[in-house]
Amino acid sequence: MKKLIVLSGVPGSGKSYFSELVKKSTSGHVYIVSSDNLRKQIAGHQQNLDFDSLMWKMFYELPKVYSLDENAIVILDSTNTLSKYRVDPNLELKKYFDQIDLVVFKINKDVLEKQNLDREFPVPIEALTNYYQNFEMPNEKDKSFFDNIYIIDSNDFHKIVYKIVSNE
Repeated sequence: MKKLIVLSGVPGSGKSYFSELVKKSTSGHVYIVSSDNLRKQIAGHQQNLDFDSLMWKMFYELPKVYSLDENAIVILDSTNTLSKYRVDPNLELKKYFDQIDLVVFKINKDVLEKQNLDREFPVPIEALTNYYQNFEMPNEKDKSFFDNIYIIDSNDFHKIVYKIVSNE
């Protein structure tokens, strides 16, 4: 079964950590498409937005390539804090995957600020606060598009990782 997992969370909420947990929890077939990593590859630094149009084009084209693997789990690792970013850009990908799930990181602001400081490139506190204040929890549009929606509200990601890799 080909699965697409869309991550949604404020910077520093644990999206990349979660992606790596999924990858380590199964043998092969996990492809992580990370906006930060693509920016690094294209522009030399994850905070360089000069080539963002190219980065986003690649971000949504790579899952199509990875979907050629019949057992693919493709993870889209980006903030996707608003419903319009979670659903609209992924509409075309629906035909490439058997299942599309959403994993939402609803992390306490104090924990988030601490985790942000542990990042290689912390997000400025003003930007982090803005992301946090404007974050949208799943709405009806999300619920009608995604096959499953998982909410992570603590640092214990293992239960949801298990559900994703075991096809529950």
